[in-house]
Amino acid sequence: MDDCLAVPGLVEAERLYGRPEVRYYDLGDCGDERRFWDMWQKRQGEVVLVIHRSGGRVVLQTKQFYPPGTYRLPSGGIEPGEALLDAVRREMHEETGLEARIERFLGALCYRFRRAGRAEERASYVFLLGGGAQPLASHDAAERISGFREVPSEELSAVAAQLESLPGEWAVWGRFRALVHRFVRRNV
Repeated sequence: MDDCLAVPGLVEAERLYGRPEVRYYDLGDCGDERRFWDMWQKRQGEVVLVIHRSGGRVVLQTKQFYPPGTYRLPSGGIEPGEALLDAVRREMHEETGLEARIERFLGALCYRFRRAGRAEERASYVFLLGGGAQPLASHDAAERISGFREVPSEELSAVAAQLESLPGEWAVWGRFRALVHRFVRRNV
């Protein structure tokens, strides 16, 4: 699973913002779940944005098609050949309208799962960013972001528990998304 550490620009990100904690997860056969695979099929990796606001709060977002009351940390795919820090800056602007002020490279979460019996690997690269006090607004209508919330970082465990409790077609996606929230809670 060391392929997750082969993303373009990883060395520069480590040099500028610190060596990330690396975690490995075996997610089993969840790649056969449609919602989970739809998310990963077009990307080899993603950036997760832990946007730090005043009072120790972090930004969560929801999308029009999520189950009601479902919020999570913003994230977005790394485009083919795109350098890691370029993806952070682009996604920060697209998702929130803010300019990225990267503070720390928190983690590289490496996932192994199976799709139709074949092993697949993907990764989430987690960055702590300063978010200032500017208003949040999505600049990418295709993302269908419908709202933001700011919560104390201590509440990320409760956010993870809510994601883990999602039913039906959202269950695998929710359990997967909960992993980064638990990681961030322990590391911020």
